[in-house]
This record gives sequence, structure tokens and C-alpha cells, in this order.
Amino acid sequence: MFSLSDIQNDKNTCLSYTKHLTLRKPLNEVIIEAHTLCPELREFVSTNLHKFNSTKKRDKGNLGKVVEFYLFGQLPNSDSNPDLGWGADIKATHLQVLKSGHYNAKERLTITNCGKTEDYSTFEDVSSALSLKTCKYYPKIQKGVLCVFEHCNKNEKYSDPEENLQKRLLDICVYDIETFPEDIQNQLQYDFTDIQTKILNQTVSQKGQQFLHIHPHGSKNSTTRAFGFTNKFLTTLIGYCSQIPITTRGRSSYIENKYYM
Repeated sequence: MFSLSDIQNDKNTCLSYTKHLTLRKPLNEVIIEAHTLCPELREFVSTNLHKFNSTKKRDKGNLGKVVEFYLFGQLPNSDSNPDLGWGADIKATHLQVLKSGHYNAKERLTITNCGKTEDYSTFEDVSSALSLKTCKYYPKIQKGVLCVFEHCNKNEKYSDPEENLQKRLLDICVYDIETFPEDIQNQLQYDFTDIQTKILNQTVSQKGQQFLHIHPHGSKNSTTRAFGFTNKFLTTLIGYCSQIPITTRGRSSYIENKYYM
């Protein structure tokens, strides 16, 4: 049995909890197992279900909210602090099924807003940082719990909670960037330096960034910009955390489907 407080506040307990979950099956089945492993979580969900108002069809962040609530006992909030007490944010992403039947990351992963192009002074915390690791936003980038789902419906853009509960949970990656190989950390720093240069030149774009990029976030024509992990880096991150080799063919990188059968 696991304590909900320990899952939320102790990295080793959180890692052990996620490893006890049986993956490669629909989220609703994983949730039942999670609530057996942590009765306090089951009680939290039952008590707070009326507060979990996340039923909008056109809510792209709905899957992340479902994961936060049902697997980690977190209600949706606007708090800028990490979701978990040990410094990690809870995120959800998809692996798409390629024509070959193999997998790679479907889309980038938004990390946190970092400024607005209508006022470049809002990027001061980024442009003045001596390095990525000294940047104000680094704690949001450094650690995370990434829940990885299978995306099969090519026409699907938004899903409601019921649809999300049927998605197959392929993996859960508990990561800390500082444990990654040096070449990965170096590339993240190169990308950060490129972002800083673009801010100083007032030409912010995501062009040329390989792992960490800065991208538009919000409604159409929004001037808000956010840090995000690129598709390529997400595929790399998932492979590294799960000790799964990444196959490269030309410019394409993917995870062979035998690892998620």
C-alpha cells in the first residue's frame, strides 16, 4: 500500500508507485489498480469528484487533468508551482502509430509560459539567465512525471474524459534532466542559447531548436510564448527513461512497436 502524501512528496515513493502499475492497458483499468495500491487516493477521488469539472469537449488539456486527478490526487489549479512536492510537474502526451506500426511522439509538450512578443521585456528572466540551469523556469523543465498514451484516431483533436479513460496508457516516465547523458543536456543548453539570441534580436521563433523550443501558446494569434519539448526530444526522453532503444531512419526516430505490445 502507498500513502498519497508520499506519492506526492517523495520522488522514490512516486517512482515505486508508478512501477507497480500495470501498463499497456486502458487508463480506466490502471486507475482501478492505482486506487487499490493507494486507498487514500481512492478516497480523495470519491470525495472530490464533484469538484473535478473537466468535461469540456474542446479542452486539449483534459487528458492531463484526468491523469492528475485520478492517478495523483491533484485537482486542476492555476498554481505556478510544480504539481508534486518533490518538484515535478505531471504531464500527459501521446505516441502516434506510424504507417510502419511503430511509435513516435505525436506532438510537442508545452512546459510553461515564458513571455509575450508584444512586450519583449516579459522575457527578461530568460534573456538574462547565465545558462538554462540558472533560468527561473528551469525547475519546470528539469523534473516531471510523463504519462504516455497511445494515439490511434488520426481525426481526433479533442477528447472528453470518458474517451480519455479508454486510451491505452503505454508508459509512465519519471524523469530528471540532470540524470540524462551529457550530449542531451548539451543540446538543451544549445537550444536555450538560441532562444536567448532570438529574444535579444526580437525575432522569437522555434526555428532550428532541436530538443527545447519556444512556441506560441494560447488562442489563435496569441502573443504568449512557452517553453516546450519537441516531438523528437519526447521520443528520446521516453526511450531513455524506459530503457528502450530509439531507432533512427534518416531524419525519423521511433520506438519499435514490440516494446508496447
